[in-house]
Amino acid sequence: MKQAKIGNPLRRRVFRDCLRDWKRYSMIFLMLVVTIGFVSGMYVANNSMEISLNKATDKLKRESGHFELAEKADPELIRAIETGERADVVSVFREKAYKEAEPEVEKAVREAVEENVREQVEAAIKEKVTSAVEEQLAAAEAMGMTVSAEQREETLREALDTAMKENFESAVSDALKEAYDSEEYRDALSDAMLDAKKEIDEEIDKEYDKLADRYELKETADPVPVKVYELFRKEASETLPADSSYTGKVRVFSERKEVNLYDILEGRAPQTDREIIIDRMHAENAGIKVGDTLKAGDCEFTVVGYAAFVDYTTLYENNTDTMFDAMTFDVAMVTDEGFERIHLPVRYSYAFCYETTPPDTQAEKAASDNFMKALITQVAAADEENEIKDYVPAYANNAITFAPNDFGKDKTIGGVLLYVLTAVLAFIFAVTISSTLDKESTVIGTLRASGYTKGELLRYYMSAPLLIVVLASIVGNVLGYTFFKNVVVGMYRNSYSLPAYETYWNVDAFVRTTVVPFVLMLLINVVVIIRTLRLSPLRFLRHDLKTTKRKKAMRLPKWNFFSRFRLRVFFQNIPNYVMLFIGILLVMLLLSMAVGMPSTLAFYQDTIVEMVFAEDQLILHSTEDEDGNPITTKTEGAERFSATSLERKSSVYNEEVMVYGIERNSRYISFSSEFENSSDGNSDDSSDVVSVYISKAYAEKYNVRKGDTITLSEKYENVDYVWKVYDIYDYSAGIVVFMPNDRFNEVFDLDPDSFTGYLSDRMIEDIDRKYIAKEITADDLIKLTRQLDHSMGAYMVYFQYVNVIVAAIILYLLTKIIIEKNERSISMVKILGYDNGEIASLYMLSTAVVVFFSEFVAIYLGYLLMTVLWKLMMMSM
Repeated sequence: MKQAKIGNPLRRRVFRDCLRDWKRYSMIFLMLVVTIGFVSGMYVANNSMEISLNKATDKLKRESGHFELAEKADPELIRAIETGERADVVSVFREKAYKEAEPEVEKAVREAVEENVREQVEAAIKEKVTSAVEEQLAAAEAMGMTVSAEQREETLREALDTAMKENFESAVSDALKEAYDSEEYRDALSDAMLDAKKEIDEEIDKEYDKLADRYELKETADPVPVKVYELFRKEASETLPADSSYTGKVRVFSERKEVNLYDILEGRAPQTDREIIIDRMHAENAGIKVGDTLKAGDCEFTVVGYAAFVDYTTLYENNTDTMFDAMTFDVAMVTDEGFERIHLPVRYSYAFCYETTPPDTQAEKAASDNFMKALITQVAAADEENEIKDYVPAYANNAITFAPNDFGKDKTIGGVLLYVLTAVLAFIFAVTISSTLDKESTVIGTLRASGYTKGELLRYYMSAPLLIVVLASIVGNVLGYTFFKNVVVGMYRNSYSLPAYETYWNVDAFVRTTVVPFVLMLLINVVVIIRTLRLSPLRFLRHDLKTTKRKKAMRLPKWNFFSRFRLRVFFQNIPNYVMLFIGILLVMLLLSMAVGMPSTLAFYQDTIVEMVFAEDQLILHSTEDEDGNPITTKTEGAERFSATSLERKSSVYNEEVMVYGIERNSRYISFSSEFENSSDGNSDDSSDVVSVYISKAYAEKYNVRKGDTITLSEKYENVDYVWKVYDIYDYSAGIVVFMPNDRFNEVFDLDPDSFTGYLSDRMIEDIDRKYIAKEITADDLIKLTRQLDHSMGAYMVYFQYVNVIVAAIILYLLTKIIIEKNERSISMVKILGYDNGEIASLYMLSTAVVVFFSEFVAIYLGYLLMTVLWKLMMMSM
């Protein structure tokens, strides 16, 4: 009978080992679960949100952009716009001008002809009457009658009056008929019309050149066909009859059926003229519930549902706002009948969708620019009274792009946290395995002496840690796809107006949070265990696991016994104290992240108002009004400035950099006199490279110093600018480059008097709002910080709790390992008769001193490491 094969008895010990050392393994298990669950939940929620948004773009037929007209467009204009072709504005304007000029020219020529005819008829009648009167008077004088001069004059006047009354008008009428039928009249009319057309052509060409230069209309491009949809809206105040303290603004749209649809998250769509659906996030922030009454302007509506509008994933009231505002700004939709009930001016907004979707952002930028030029020409050609009030392509619409862009930035934060936690895990695994091998050295020596191979022991000691990793990965991923994912989704939904969420499998999250820890544990186990198993069984039995030769005992100072003993304990435990120091350093790094990020936000909130250049910053659509006159202000202290955005390109991330042109001797941005007085910013003529100031934030983020060279590029064009850093300007609110305004105009090939807007410490109120593209005030920045606090507050607290839990686990594990490594020495001292107080004095005092000094050093090193990690995180955002 064949004997049954006996299984390896070491396999039976794996679970017993886990139960025997359950405290350590439970802490490792808990740390892995928290780490894997948190990061997995973040990546899963982030990825799923991005996929959900992308699907909603197609499902809910999101616009490619929108524009607003001053007046409603007729069907003919809509059809012309949809072709995407540019109208021949010059020809249209000329034809209109010619038609308007024709009656005026004809009237002028007729008036000139009539005036000439009247003069000729009057002269002819006067000549004829005068001749007849002279003949009569001559006959009278021949008969011996005496005619005085007075009688002669009186007779001539009476005869002229009578002739003019009886014959002048009929003679003029006959003469005009003959004149209008003559070749001379037609020639005169033709010559006058030619002269008028010449003047019209000159005026139209002059005005069109201005328009063409501003919008680059002379460049040829292929048509961009689109489909245009009405998206009319009304801007109203929002009040709640049930809450008199609340006031806000609501943008009410008429019923949407074809484009920019919505996802109903609760309730239903409006069905009567007294029902309304509103944005879900705003409703939660303002405390508006389904069934509540809401007033839009003077009209009351019943809220019948919450919705997420695909073109308002982030509640930007205006695309030029510094920050969105979900607290007091709302987006809503009513039926067409309900829209008519709101007695407010209609904003004639139109959405458009490309017939052929551009493949990338650059192609979309080119298509948008071409369509905008076609839109300008078509509107101008159709109606001189109509005008474009607003134009925003989807790729530049913050209400559409801000949320998905923020998801990408959060991945960066999650990645940095994951890297730190991975390093912590590697450290914990190495220390735990080393401690286990040291603790079981006698067992290992016995097993090796009994014939067990190194491979068998390697597999045995790897089994428990890997089993813990597998179980923690399972539990962590379950929590990541359930609890942690819901927490992160809740934070996103607390900031953005997102459509219905659906969870999707994330391979990246699985690799980062499950495969990486497993491989890390495997490699560390293999390296540490194999390195230790090279020792002989006898050395294991003797508990001699040191790989270096034992050195001669160090001679200690002639102190008292306890001091010498403590010093000896310190030198004997240096490896353990190094391990303790590394652990404390990691703890401090985690706590720096947990506490530092909320403090950074709080500091930003407290100081952001002080970081602005001026109390009021105006950026203008155009620096000329409709009559071509420069837009000026009488506000005291207002200064012109220019601004544009470029990109700092790198293999990691392309960052937008603002470039400002500031007036020389400005009261808001101070340059050195040497810099301002030089033509190119250089103190000598040795370099043709333009010199600039850069902000302190730019210098610190990219390690740029005075005298270095920087390269910035146009975002959508192949144009680079190479500048020399003249100095660093103390400004930390943004990545900014400064130069004098005249130099700015030279660099960017603008007119010498060109500018973008005004800086002022007083509110500028004498510029028409229609010319203002963006205004940044202290109130805008307060709104920004308020929204940041509302959006990121929960995330910061969540992040803090996770790090504190992980830090507590690390300290517990390190403390337990140090105690275990010294338990034999402590037992020996206790056998010799020392009481607990003396033992604590011998062992704990040395450790306490090490911990005390380690904390201070670790705080400083943790700060330095956090600075590096923060910079890495900012570099990729």
